[in-house]
Parts: sequence; C-alpha cells; structure tokens
Amino acid sequence: MTFLGNCRATGIGSLPHTDARAAVEAVFAFSPDLPYWPQLPKVSPKEGMNEQALAGLPGLRIEGGKLRHVQDEAFFLGVEKVFAAYESGDAEVAAIPGDSARAFEPFLDTVRQRGVAEAKGQLAGPITVGMAVLGENGNPILYDEVVRDVLVKFLHLRVKWQAERLREAGADPIVFVDEPFLASFGTPFFGWSVQEVRACLETVAAGAETVGSHCCSNTDWSIFLGGKLDVVSFDAYEFAENFLVYRDDLAAFLSRGGTIAWGIVPTDPDALARETVKSLRERMDGLLRKVEALGFSREQVLKQSLITPACGLGTRSTDAAARALALTRDLAADLATVI
Repeated sequence: MTFLGNCRATGIGSLPHTDARAAVEAVFAFSPDLPYWPQLPKVSPKEGMNEQALAGLPGLRIEGGKLRHVQDEAFFLGVEKVFAAYESGDAEVAAIPGDSARAFEPFLDTVRQRGVAEAKGQLAGPITVGMAVLGENGNPILYDEVVRDVLVKFLHLRVKWQAERLREAGADPIVFVDEPFLASFGTPFFGWSVQEVRACLETVAAGAETVGSHCCSNTDWSIFLGGKLDVVSFDAYEFAENFLVYRDDLAAFLSRGGTIAWGIVPTDPDALARETVKSLRERMDGLLRKVEALGFSREQVLKQSLITPACGLGTRSTDAAARALALTRDLAADLATVI
C-alpha cells in the first residue's frame, strides 16, 4: 500500500515573507518532498485567510477592513455563473485573483521546473469564512440557507481550481480545507451538529481527490476523523492529549488509511526558542506510544503521518519561521528513520 504521509515535512500555509519568490524558495528548502504554496498576509490584507478564500464571491464587500455581504443585482448575476459552473465543473469562475495569492504562480513555476510529484494547496473552509462575513441582516452568512449554498459551491470550485492548477504543473494535488473556527464547536457561539458541519465541509472538500483539513485549537475531532478526509491536521504541541481522547475515531481513521498531520513544532516564539529536534522527538515518542496502544505499529503510524508546524507562520518573523521550518524538516527526517 502507498501511504500519503511517509513522515514527510510540510506546512500549514502562511509565511511572513514579503517577497513571493523568497517565500517559495523557503518552502522548497524546508519541505521539498511535499511543498505547499505560501500565503503571504504581510504583503496585503487580500492575502488574509478569509479574504483570500472569499475573493470574487458574489455579493462580497470589504468595508473598513470588515467583510460584508449584500444581495444586490450583481450578486444574483454572479450566482447564476457560480451555479452554472458548479453543474458543468468549470472551476475557472473561482480562480484566486493574482493579487490575492502572489506566491501561487511562482510556486507553480517551481513545481514544473523541479518535477515535483505531489504538492499541497490550502483554503479556509466554509464554516470559518461563513462565520466571518455578516449578511444584510447582521448575522453570519453561514446561517443564511441561500447564501450558504452559493458559498459552499463557490469554495468547492476554488478547491477544484487549485487541484487542477497543481495537476497542470505536474504534481498530484493535496488540498486542505482549513477550519480554525471549529475551535468554537460545541460552545454557545455555534450550535451546529457534527453532521451539519461535516456535510458542509465535505461538499467543499470534494473539489479535490485528496483532501485534508486543519484546526489549530481543540474541537470535536470526530468531525474530521469520522468523515471522508484523507488528512487530519492539528496542533499536536498544545492539544495532543485532547486529540488522542478520540481513540475509537482515530483507530478507525488509521485503519482506513487516513493520515495524521502532527503539528508538533510550536509557532509561539518563546516555545520555539527552547525546543530542539531532540526535545520534540521525545515529545513525539510519547504520543506515538499512545497510538501504538490502539493496535498499530510505530512504523505504520509514521507511514501515515506528516510533520508540520502547529499552525501558520504568517504573523511571525522570518527568522522564527525559518527556525520552525528547519525543526519540522529535521524532526521529520529523524522520525523517518523508523520507517
């Protein structure tokens, strides 16, 4: 069986660079086996997580740095195009504008030049972005059934567009639909069920053949482990104990060939400064023993693992990002000796 993980190093998405080609070079220096196109929020607000995912959504307005949605004539004309594209499978309607993803084309160029076998893309998911935009009634658009349908279809096409572009560049695509907002799942701020969240997320994720999702805090991990995702990514530095509570879900996920992306390298500058490959290896060893107790060999678990930073690095300094990426690369190489 071919495993997706094989203990490779990769990243969550954002980097602090302000030069797109320098960011791409950093990705290939530290994650050559599974590179990802870097999001650059310090370059422009348009590269913010929500703004980037939503750019071009019919009815979207950005006013005073706040995301709003209006149902005007342009919205309904745009909806017709999205629905027609969704039915036909034409993802070009959801292409990410160049000024919202400056590193995307340089990344594709490098993928072509280097003959990369697999490459990772990412996009903020429907729950996260749907809760970030207020509609005309002042409520998040996720709660508006009509607008939510448009949003989900649009994001599905944006995932499909990424996957197609990566494949055109010669790489098998892996696309993550990331849901940091699900840290609020089960709180009074968000009352949806597991089934509702999963259905929304998986409709978007179905735009690519191989898909993952990342949540950078604690949540109900059965949402991710019990669905159709190929990769579940989490902050293993801070929340591993919470994650490993879901023993049955985790065992079932691994048994069907799922991959765990262990965000074991911290992104907090103080924690990052005191950690080493040795200390992180010791931390990972303890976590791996707990997964082994579910009936899996260490070799198998690592074959079904990726090693990543705990979260995106877009708000950190370039020096801190380089240290986190170097630790990720070197820890993955150290752990891979077991395979």
